[in-house]
Amino acid sequence: MAEIEGGERRRRPFIKARPSGRKFARPPRPGGALPGWPSRRRCLSWPGAAAPRRAARKRTMQRRTILGAAPALLTAAGLAHPAASQPAAPQPAAPGRGYATRPVRIIVGVAPGVGTIDLTARAVSEGMAEALGQPVVVDNRPGAASIIAVEAAARSPADGHTLFMGGVDAIVHSFLLAGRSPMDPFTDFTPISRATRDHWMVVANPDLGVNTIADLARVGRARSGELNYASFGVGTLFHLVPARLSQRLGFEAVHVPYRGDFTSDLLSGRVSYVVQPTALLLPHVQAGRLKALAVLSPERIPQLPEVPTIAEAGYPDLGFNMGIILFAPGGTPPGVVAQVNAAYDRAARAPAVRARLADLSLETVGGSVPEATDYTRWMLNFIDGMREKVLGAAR
Repeated sequence: MAEIEGGERRRRPFIKARPSGRKFARPPRPGGALPGWPSRRRCLSWPGAAAPRRAARKRTMQRRTILGAAPALLTAAGLAHPAASQPAAPQPAAPGRGYATRPVRIIVGVAPGVGTIDLTARAVSEGMAEALGQPVVVDNRPGAASIIAVEAAARSPADGHTLFMGGVDAIVHSFLLAGRSPMDPFTDFTPISRATRDHWMVVANPDLGVNTIADLARVGRARSGELNYASFGVGTLFHLVPARLSQRLGFEAVHVPYRGDFTSDLLSGRVSYVVQPTALLLPHVQAGRLKALAVLSPERIPQLPEVPTIAEAGYPDLGFNMGIILFAPGGTPPGVVAQVNAAYDRAARAPAVRARLADLSLETVGGSVPEATDYTRWMLNFIDGMREKVLGAAR
């Protein structure tokens, strides 16, 4: 309760107990100590309290002095370990550390789970992440025959944190068919590594009633203009190769470009046939849902040993092995290119990755940067020749 003295209202001081049982008063905040009460300094101490603290500080300083002098005393006595007087050796850099300071993304021009490009990028991403010391993620940018993906990659900073995986046809020929100036795979981009060696095959819906290339030629000629084939975009190899096949077999077929996956339409019969990398359709062929007519590789593939090559079917000029390439934006420093090349090569040669992709009849390649440049140039010339035969002009 408050007390009134001389007309002034004052608060009763708060009494707090110390562990010793001695009580002291804390003066009220507004007016300082009340008359007759000890000051704050006196209230916060008691007789003999400062002496133990001073003694403890003195002992602490003595221990620090002794410990600080210990190395010198041991050295003088000849008891110090030889390495103790030497400066610490520099530690080696942690494995996998390099240029990457944030996650690295691989842009692909197809939808998730569609085609060899997405499958390959996802298969090597973990191994590349271990080598680069940062996560590697797949960035799917489907549509417009991969033009969307190509532009996104080309406009990214040339610092190795954005890569592009795909074919040279996406960089050059997709733009031409869209009426736009093509990009240059050697200036707008920098080839880093050949990613894969693909095995392509001709696959038809079973309801079409064909079992061989000769059967496809017969049905196509009888129903010219009625059959169709699917691709991932105008001007891509997925378009040019089946178009060239129908030319050689002597019939016309309708091209149906897809932005995403066309497999469901092929299985249902809305698409007659396709020419695609084996990896995409192999499970359906093995299950009997689709019919493989021929493989375009020079040799038969172990996953489908009963399927003949296109050369065995009588068209050796249609045979080839294609592949995709890993690119960086143009102007990427050579040192960064070398690190990415080494990271991909390491990931591509990992037994687990090779086994995973071998089940889909897909081979990872890797190799040096000059080899990637040479392969890019060969692939560009090959597609130019295919375009000239199908479209009448290479560029």
